[in-house]
Amino acid sequence: MELKRMYNPFLWAIWLIEGIIVGFGAILPGVSGGTLCVAFGMYRPIIEIMSDIKKGLSKYGIMLLIFFIGVAIGFIGLSGAAAILLERNTELVTCIFIGFILGTFPQLLSEAGSKGRNIYSFVSIVASFTVILFFLIIMKNNQLHSFDEGVFGYLICGILWGFSFIIPGLSSSSLLLFFGLYQPMLEGISEFDMTIIIPMAFGMLLCILLLSKVIGYAYKKHFSIVSHAVIGIAAATVVMIFPMQGKQSLPVTFLIILCSAAVSYILTRICKKIEYKVKKGE
Repeated sequence: MELKRMYNPFLWAIWLIEGIIVGFGAILPGVSGGTLCVAFGMYRPIIEIMSDIKKGLSKYGIMLLIFFIGVAIGFIGLSGAAAILLERNTELVTCIFIGFILGTFPQLLSEAGSKGRNIYSFVSIVASFTVILFFLIIMKNNQLHSFDEGVFGYLICGILWGFSFIIPGLSSSSLLLFFGLYQPMLEGISEFDMTIIIPMAFGMLLCILLLSKVIGYAYKKHFSIVSHAVIGIAAATVVMIFPMQGKQSLPVTFLIILCSAAVSYILTRICKKIEYKVKKGE
C-alpha cells in the first residue's frame, strides 16, 4: 500500500483503535500483544519495517505510526484503568479479548493461504499450537524466582514485552506476575515514572530489533509455513486464557466472546474493504 494512498480518516480511526486495544491488551495478564498484532493484521508490517526500514516505511509508515500512537495510549494512558478493571472483573475483560482474537481468524486463514497451502502448512499449525500450549502450561504450573525492582528488573520487563510482540502467544504480563514485577511496573507506568518507563522501552526496542530480521527472513522464505504457525500460536493462547472456572456462567462467557468476536469480524471486514479501495485508488 503506497503512502500517498493511505490518507483515509476512517482507516486512521481503525488503526488508532486497534493500537489502543493492543496496548491495553498487552497489559492484561494472559493476553499476548503479539497475538493481538496478528489478529489485527499488524504483525507482518511490524516485522517487515524492522527487517527493511526503508522499504517498510514506504509501505506501512503512516499505518504503523498511527497504530503505535494508539499502542502508547492504550499501554501508558490506560494502565491505571487496566488495574481497576482487572481488580473488578478480570474474566469479563479476558473474554472480550478472546472474542477479538477469534473474530479475526477467518481473515488470518485467508491471508495465510494467499500464496498456497500444502501439508507443511497444516503441520505447522498443529506443531506450533502443541508446542506453545505445552510451554504455556508449564509456565502456568511452575513458580519462577522473583527479580528485584530496579533498572535491571524493568529492563527485563521491556525485553519480555519485546518477546511478546515478536512471538505471538507469549504473554509478558503473565510472566511478569511470576517474576513479581507486574504490580510495581503497572503503577510506575500509570504515574509516568521514567525510571521504569525508560529501561522498559530500551529493553523492548532492543529485543524487537534483534529478532525482527530473523522473523522477516522466515516470512520471505517460508511464508505459508510461518503464517500458519502464527495462527497455531494464537489459537494456543486463546485456549490458555479461557476462564474455565470463572464466576460467570459458561453461557454468559460464550455470549460475551461471541459478541466481541462478531464486532471484531465486522471491523476486520470493513477495514479490509477500505484498504482494498485505497490500494485501487478509488
